[in-house]
Parts: sequence; structure tokens; C-alpha cells
Amino acid sequence: MLKYIILFIFIFLVVRAVVRTVRKGLFFIRKVGGTVRGENAKASSSSGRQIEEADYEVIESRLQNKEQDRA
Repeated sequence: MLKYIILFIFIFLVVRAVVRTVRKGLFFIRKVGGTVRGENAKASSSSGRQIEEADYEVIESRLQNKEQDRA
């Protein structure tokens, strides 16, 4: 009976170690994928800023046109 308990504990510890190793491996893959996606997100955010700046320029020009029409 004691042999089975020790065998069960040993198997449990081995399975636990394997699961932790696999999780760390998957986490590493996700982290690497996240950095690549993060660079893409930075690129899209910078283009988003350019779009916002262009929108502001359009709004400013329209406001200037309205002020000139009133004058």
C-alpha cells in the first residue's frame, strides 16, 4: 500500500512539473507573439496620430474659411 502512495505522489509531481514546463513554454510563445503584435500596434497608433492631425488641420481650415466668409 505504501508503494502505491509513493508511486502516486511521484507521478503527481512529474505531471505537475511537465504541466508547468508546458505552460512556461506557451507563455514564452505568447510573449514573443505579443511583442510582435505590440510593434504593429505602435505602428498603427502612429498612423492613427497622423490621421488625427490631418483631421485637426481640416477642421482648422474649415474654421478659418468660415471666419473669412463672415468678414
